[in-house]
Amino acid sequence: MVSRPETIPSRLFMTSSEPTKEEILERLVALEKENEELREENKRLRAKLRWYEGPHTPPSKDQSDQEESSSSDGDEDDEQPRTDGGTPGRKSGHDPEWRDAPDPDQEIEVTCDCCPDCGEAFDESAGVSPRLVEELPDPQPPEVTQYNRHHYECHSCGAETVASHPDCPDEGQFGVNVIAQAALSRYDHRLPYRKIADRFEQLHGLEFTGASAWHATERVARAGRCEYEQIRRQIQQADVVHVDETGIKRDGEQAWIWTFTTEEHTLYVARESRGSDVPAEVLGEDFAGTVVCDGWTAYPAFSSNLQRCWAHILREAEDAAEKQTEGEPIYRALKQLYVALQTRLESDLTVRERAELQRVARRELESLIERSVPDGPVATLLGKIEGGLDHWLTFIGEPAVSPTNNAAENALREPVVLRKIIGTLRNDRGMFVHETLLSLLATCRQQGRNPYDEFKRIARNNEMISRAQTVPAVASSG
Repeated sequence: MVSRPETIPSRLFMTSSEPTKEEILERLVALEKENEELREENKRLRAKLRWYEGPHTPPSKDQSDQEESSSSDGDEDDEQPRTDGGTPGRKSGHDPEWRDAPDPDQEIEVTCDCCPDCGEAFDESAGVSPRLVEELPDPQPPEVTQYNRHHYECHSCGAETVASHPDCPDEGQFGVNVIAQAALSRYDHRLPYRKIADRFEQLHGLEFTGASAWHATERVARAGRCEYEQIRRQIQQADVVHVDETGIKRDGEQAWIWTFTTEEHTLYVARESRGSDVPAEVLGEDFAGTVVCDGWTAYPAFSSNLQRCWAHILREAEDAAEKQTEGEPIYRALKQLYVALQTRLESDLTVRERAELQRVARRELESLIERSVPDGPVATLLGKIEGGLDHWLTFIGEPAVSPTNNAAENALREPVVLRKIIGTLRNDRGMFVHETLLSLLATCRQQGRNPYDEFKRIARNNEMISRAQTVPAVASSG
């Protein structure tokens, strides 16, 4: 018996005689009807999916789907079936990556006197099989140091002086190691303050409470505020800054956390405003660089030197094409234009060639805008393209500018995860700590520095600086 493809209805093979013209037409009509039903079902399912993944879904949400589709584009005969449950790993043909073997701190000779099977005594070793084992030492109990700070009085001017020590804090009873670990446990390991207290007690036998963990974390934030302001000044001088914002709660009320990101610095700002006053405050009203952003109205109200995010507009175009058939050629043309521009910019273009490419691309966008479409998602899409017409093609003339705002969206991932864990910030002090420590951590990672070492350094340096100046306790809420 000859097997037939499963995709073809079996009823087409029920008769051995040649089908008549009428039968063929009848079957074609039936297939067309079935095809139309499948189209409608596909449309319903995609509409349902849009409830969960709208046009503003960041690229990271679609990453797994993109990887799956890209992996299925190759020759199926070359693909070996996965046997590891689909977990990521080294791809076929790639060289393995090995950890560098550490130098041992000690060597222990592991010997055996006799055969475990028959009891015969061994004369000498026939060889050695070394094995490196990395282990953490048992957690050490806290060291308690009493600093006897001597007081002095100047006989000449009458001034009173209290002797200081770099490891003796001016406030609290915990040293820099404790407060640095508390801050990292909260903002790098995302532990609740109660769990931070439990961790110190379990590992070190240190009597610690949730309130102590909060005050230790606040101390690091206050100590790091000077470096926070240095990050702000570095970003103010940058040529290109990626900016984005997302919601956060302050005592249950709506607030916003903004991110300002460059290649080496990231600054977070928690404010109750989502308006143009925030970038004006952070970057300065005379900021001369380029702002890479989405279509939120605060950005053109702040600056005219913008690069609108192509990832956003392409997702919105795809969504509009799903909702209206008139949007399909527009989405296709927009995507083709973006791919063509990216391909063209891979070559080393002169300033004149970039200017000409920019003019050609603008005419392409203008031709899209001129299309006549009925009211609906496609008309809204064209309105957005027209509203940002001066800002879609900045990246062509400025090589340092990215056409997408993925850098800022990636920077917002950490605050979004923390938002799901902590729920709400209680007050201005909480907003101050939140924005400060997030900024220090993100910048440390960008620059390849160890956050724990940096937090200890910041806390230790602050003890000396704080004796000469007062550090603000809370931040302005904007």
